[in-house]
Formats: sequence, structure tokens, C-alpha cells
Amino acid sequence: MSTLPNMLKINDQLVNIIVKCTGDGLMMAGLKPEPIGLSQRLQSSGNVSSIIGFVGHFSGSMIINTTDSVACFMAGRMVGETFPVLDNQTLDGLCEIANIIAGGIKAALSTSEYRFDRISVPSVVVGNSYSISHYRGMTSVSVEFSLPEIPIKIGESGTFSVNLSLMKI
Repeated sequence: MSTLPNMLKINDQLVNIIVKCTGDGLMMAGLKPEPIGLSQRLQSSGNVSSIIGFVGHFSGSMIINTTDSVACFMAGRMVGETFPVLDNQTLDGLCEIANIIAGGIKAALSTSEYRFDRISVPSVVVGNSYSISHYRGMTSVSVEFSLPEIPIKIGESGTFSVNLSLMKI
């Protein structure tokens, strides 16, 4: 564990797994996400989130949070199409991306103390006014990524975050 200013403790093992599994998961879409930020809290600056639950020795969730334009870009790259607006097809694509990343995280943690047995089907939250809270005592890591491949328009962000929160049951 790293100790940062203000006694913020970030779990290096979980950070490295999020970075690797996100990179591996988006590789099939020809994307190379670059980690640009790290937090112990969910970075929910976007208006779209895909959430997958974990159950087992440890339980919790993984959340991908982004803007609708980045969700459209990632989902489009995954299937080789262009999605100009957020619709059911785009949301399905974001859920598939979440499934791929969550599956990688499950495999990577399978021999660690943070192992879990099952992952849920993804859920999607869309809107500008929501927050997600976790139980006190959960181990939580959030990594923000940029996508160098995305064409950025003025006033838009080409970023997304992946949050992992786990608690021993």
C-alpha cells in the first residue's frame, strides 16, 4: 500500500489490476487507455455508468463512469461502427466492455485474498444527478483513464474512470 499526503492509502495491487484489465479489455477495440488519475473514491464526473456486482469471499462492485460521447466512441470501436448518440446499442456496448473488464479482474484476483466467485449482469445508470455510496470499510480504488484515440471537441472530455470497491464478507 502506498501512503499519500493526508494519509490516503491506495491499494497498489488493485490499481495495477484495474490498469492491466482495462487495457487488456479495450485492446480488442484497438484502444489503449492511459491512466491519468487515481483516487480512493469513485470519480463520477460523467453521466453514464455501467455497474457490475461481485459476490464471494469478497463482495462489491466495479463501475465504469464516463460521458455519453466517450461511451459512444468506446462502444462503436468495440463493434466497428459509429454511434453518434447514446442509445440502447451504445449502452449494450458499454455493458459488454464492463463485462470484459470485470471478467479480467475476477481472473486476476482469483488467487488473491480479494477473490470472489461470481459477477452479476451489468446495470446502467444514465443521468447528471446521481451519486453512488459504498459501505464504510470497503477497499475502494478508482483509476481515471484518457483515450488518446478519441477526437476531442472543445468542452468535452475524453476520459473515463474504472472504480473497484470490495469488502470481505
